[in-house]
Amino acid sequence: MKHVYILLMVLVIFLGCESKKKETKNEGQEVSSEQLLTRSVKGNTVISNEYPEIEIDVNNEFQYIGKFDFEIIASSDEYSEDLQGKPVAAGERYVFASMDKNRSINKLFIIQFEGFLPENDLIYNYNFSTADFIGDNKYRHNTWFYDSKKSALENPNSEGAKTRKFLEEKGYLIENQFMMSRFVGLASKDRKNEIIIFYQEMLYKTTGYTLEQYENSISDEEARSIRDSFIERSRNSFNITKG
Repeated sequence: MKHVYILLMVLVIFLGCESKKKETKNEGQEVSSEQLLTRSVKGNTVISNEYPEIEIDVNNEFQYIGKFDFEIIASSDEYSEDLQGKPVAAGERYVFASMDKNRSINKLFIIQFEGFLPENDLIYNYNFSTADFIGDNKYRHNTWFYDSKKSALENPNSEGAKTRKFLEEKGYLIENQFMMSRFVGLASKDRKNEIIIFYQEMLYKTTGYTLEQYENSISDEEARSIRDSFIERSRNSFNITKG
């Protein structure tokens, strides 16, 4: 009888250990599922599992440089007085660059994930009625030819200014004047989140023109040709394989 009691105790201890192992394994699985709610870069593919769930392949001419987080502080009259000076949105930028051997950048490719903070009731009110689908989502598109350095000096808290600082601190060389092609899409049904894809080229390196020359010294036909070919390159610089 004593032997039977000892045997039963061993079985109880064994089963208890097995149960504890299973609980530990389940806890580990829960941690893994939480870890899936993040974004990552594998090779030249940006993978996001939330806001939105998407995978974007970036052209191989670009090299992944890194990412940084940012906040948007209410500072313009588009925000109500009670929000002025306060953070209203936050996000992260994934930065890719095409450069020469001297680390002088020719092109930039940036994916920005951004969302209004949950404590406010702000949403992105874009009209997508004339926007085109890329993958499963509609994206508004526009272009700018502008002085990036001047804009950064005027608004040092902007995402563009933070991007210049991010690159310069890493030792990359960038021109002052850019061409930018931008694709904007919603990233959640409640319109609290958005995704923005930026394709940028150094204006002078690409065209041989300064911003002043482009705007005032060339024909409308040549300016339109430069813009159209630039837009085509921007659209061919990435592929949305999921989402």
